[in-house]
Amino acid sequence: MSGALTGQATGILLEELNYRQIHLDGRALPKDPDPSFMGYSVGRWEGDTLIAESTGFKDRIWLDLAGHPITDSLRITERFHRLDFGHMEITETIDDPKTFKRPFTIVIKLELVPDSEILEFVCAENEKDREHMVGTPSDPKPAAAKVAPAVLSRYVGSYEFAYPENPTVSGTYNITMSEGALFIDTDGKARTALIPISDTVLYWRDARLEFFEDSQGKVTHFVRVGVEGDLRYTRKPDRK
Repeated sequence: MSGALTGQATGILLEELNYRQIHLDGRALPKDPDPSFMGYSVGRWEGDTLIAESTGFKDRIWLDLAGHPITDSLRITERFHRLDFGHMEITETIDDPKTFKRPFTIVIKLELVPDSEILEFVCAENEKDREHMVGTPSDPKPAAAKVAPAVLSRYVGSYEFAYPENPTVSGTYNITMSEGALFIDTDGKARTALIPISDTVLYWRDARLEFFEDSQGKVTHFVRVGVEGDLRYTRKPDRK
């Protein structure tokens, strides 16, 4: 923890360099918070224990690395208690009635490690995991829906995208069809099968692609739904 624990707020700096703020000025949780990845937190002291209540989480994230989902109804209550010098216990109660049948509590024990350095943590740097991931039978891949080849063929074509934050980063995704199945590649590389979930939604690796059409029934673009936000891929004019 950092900041003045008896002031208006205290801050918690996480290893990913995310900064979380807990308001200690007596305010209540907002009734209609603007959803964020870290949520909105208010706190109070009960003796030497800091109690923090959080809500307003984006429903695009997971609760943990095991992939348990959450909804916008998630509420987390944390109790930070220092047992002695160098030891802290955090009790977290998870309450999300749209996902779990009842609230549950977990206990986290922390130990101070003095005389050590705080190292930089960037999960995308020197990444070596993805190429070795082959999956298991329990992977949460959806079952393929029966969609007529005539419907799937409407999505064949090339689609362009550019990141809103940096339009110079762009590319082309090609959707092709073979033996009644759809495939996607990036600029002609990394060809991957698409799994139809419905007539307009296809599953691609860890993402969901939703296709849209204009008033004339022509497919114009698809949206890739992701944790950090949705990306739009615009269909390029067909070659004559």
